[in-house]
Amino acid sequence: MKRICLLTTLLLSFSLEIVAQVDYPTAAAKIQRYYNRQLADSLYGMFGNSIKSALPPAQTRAMLSQLQNQLGDMMRLTPTGGDASYHTWRADFAKGTLTMILALNTGNQLEGFRFVPYQEKKTAENEVDNYNLTTTDATIRGTLTLPVSNGPVPVVLIIAGSGPTDRDGNNNMGLKTNAYKMLAETLQADGIACVRYDKRGVGASATGKPGTDISFEGTVNDAAGFIKMLKADKRFSRVIVAGHSEGSMIGMLAIQRSPADKFISIAGAGEPIDIILQRQLAAQSPPLAAKAKSMLDSLKQGHSVVNTEPALQNLFYPAVQPYMMSWVKYDPEKEIGQLKIPVLIIQGNTDAQVSVKDAKHLKQGAPTAQLEIIDQMNHVLKDAPASGGINDITYADPTKPLNTQFVKDVKNFIKSR
Repeated sequence: MKRICLLTTLLLSFSLEIVAQVDYPTAAAKIQRYYNRQLADSLYGMFGNSIKSALPPAQTRAMLSQLQNQLGDMMRLTPTGGDASYHTWRADFAKGTLTMILALNTGNQLEGFRFVPYQEKKTAENEVDNYNLTTTDATIRGTLTLPVSNGPVPVVLIIAGSGPTDRDGNNNMGLKTNAYKMLAETLQADGIACVRYDKRGVGASATGKPGTDISFEGTVNDAAGFIKMLKADKRFSRVIVAGHSEGSMIGMLAIQRSPADKFISIAGAGEPIDIILQRQLAAQSPPLAAKAKSMLDSLKQGHSVVNTEPALQNLFYPAVQPYMMSWVKYDPEKEIGQLKIPVLIIQGNTDAQVSVKDAKHLKQGAPTAQLEIIDQMNHVLKDAPASGGINDITYADPTKPLNTQFVKDVKNFIKSR
């Protein structure tokens, strides 16, 4: 490792003349591609004059070869911060991890490029772990990820999916994706801020206090509270709400209570939850679906139910019924039609939990919305075959990267006018 550090520190100091036009994500992706393919001449073509003079083509080839021999392929790059003069990435190789530091000039040429030993940080640079919403009965704890900027930037509010899914996209039931954390870090590297939070009753927002509102309406009000807080924060130019799965419905309702500038539905259901549950149960057991329909109809009318069917215990136990009562009355296709702002609907075609049909329902409700069907993307926003289902490795491996087309579509929509 010492040999690598000595070699890469030859790659000079950084230029301070960095402006908004520089494209760090593209430069980093090119370096990864050129390194893995050992295209030393292509990497040399990215160098500015100062690096070219210190690293002629022969030395560039030697550098790539030495790194490849010691560390193997560069598996992934994760943005970790920077300032107006440079950006940094965690570079995970097949045989180790380094920090990659880049500085670009106004022509997007490399004026600084080196690797240093990687040191884990509890909190990424420009990440604030106490961007919290205080309500009358709970504190909803969030994380703010800020890019380097000299002025206001767009901010995305990420609303998590169903169950105990936390602000990073993980839960204690085996879901380990880091999907929301990855999205926040990717957007940060492209000049976009993010707030993601643990919904009430989840993670750091779990209170255990009697009288805490755990209804679906409570989660909607929390999202609306975050939108209001972000709109009042002078660091942000626009507020974009991105709801994933159940968070899609929460987001579209929250915007009706606290207006935002744009909305992104990510793998959001297109039909009311009672219809979805009945369809899923009918595929497993028609008699069970018939019993569930009766109870769902009662909940929809605001009446609690007594469940005597063991197989439906998780769906209708008393503590969850208030949540279901306030959720089941909404129709996503109708609610998304209430939004008078730009809307993006994103759906993967290998999603085992929400279908392309759901996305088309949402599109019917919002005809002017932009609809993107992403090939080979599953429910946790990763690349996966249709046969993988919810048992695909992407549900349990937080190192798997986000689908690149998904990230591109989100960024383009945020930046569009």
